[in-house]
Amino acid sequence: MFFTNHIQELADGNQILGEFPNLKNSKINFNGANNILYCEPGVTLSESSLDFKADNSVIYLGANRHEYKLTVSVYNDSVFHMGIHNFQTCKMTVILSEQRHCYIGDYGVFSWGICMRNSDPHLIYDCSTRKRVNPTQSIYIGDHVWVGQDCLILKGTQIDSGSIIGGHAVISGKRIPHNSTWAGNPARQIKDDIFWNYACVHDYKSDMTESTLFYDDYIEKFHQDYHRDEWIYDYQEAESINYDEMDRTLNMLDSSQKKLDYLIQLNKTKTKNRFVHRI
Repeated sequence: MFFTNHIQELADGNQILGEFPNLKNSKINFNGANNILYCEPGVTLSESSLDFKADNSVIYLGANRHEYKLTVSVYNDSVFHMGIHNFQTCKMTVILSEQRHCYIGDYGVFSWGICMRNSDPHLIYDCSTRKRVNPTQSIYIGDHVWVGQDCLILKGTQIDSGSIIGGHAVISGKRIPHNSTWAGNPARQIKDDIFWNYACVHDYKSDMTESTLFYDDYIEKFHQDYHRDEWIYDYQEAESINYDEMDRTLNMLDSSQKKLDYLIQLNKTKTKNRFVHRI
C-alpha cells in the first residue's frame, strides 16, 4: 500500500507516527508488516520515495526547515534515521539490508548524487575456508557533516561530527575522526583539525573573499552572535556516544516500536558532542 498526498488506513501493523509529512510528488510504500515511519513536525518530502520492502523496520525523519529529497529502501529489522535540519542539494539514495542500519545526525549538508548502502549485497566466500567474508554492516554519521558530490558511502563507515567528505569519494569500513577531511577512491585523510560553516561562496567578490580569510574577522564583521568554536567537536567521556554501542542496542531490540522508542530517547538526551566516538 502506498500514499501519495493523503492518508489511507494502514494494514499489517504498519504505522505512520508523529506528524504526517507534507508530500510533494512523493510516495510512501509499505510492502511488509509492523514497520514504522516516524516524522517530527515540519517534514516535507519532495520527489521522494520511502519503501518498506519487508518487516519490522523504522524510518525516522527529524524536523527540517529544508525539504527531504530521498529514495530509501529498507528491508527486515533495519533503521534509517536522519536528524534535524539536514540540507540536501539533490536526491540521496539509501539502501538498507540484512537487519543493519544507517544513522545520520543533525545539521549535515549533502550534495548531488550521494548513495549509501550497507551491504554488497551478494554473498562472497573465502575459497579455502568457505567462510563468508562480506557481512553487512551499519553506517553511522554524526552532526554537521558535509558530504560532497557523487560520494558512495558503504558498509561499516563511521563519520564523526564536523568532518568533510570530498566529491566522488568512496568510503567503506572507515572510521573518520571528527573535524577532518577525507577524499579519494578509496577515501584517505587529506587534513585533520579543520572546521567548516554554512556560508556559500558562489557570489563572492574580492572584498567578501578578503573578509573571510580569517574566521575571527569574519564572525566579527558578519556574525557576532556565532560562538567561535561552534563547529569544533571533541570527545568527552560523559557526553559522547559510541557508534558500536548504538549498533549493538539497535540489533538487540526485537521490534520496530522498541527501536523507535530508543531513537526518541536518544534524541531527547542529545548534546553537542554526543556523536563523537573514540578511535
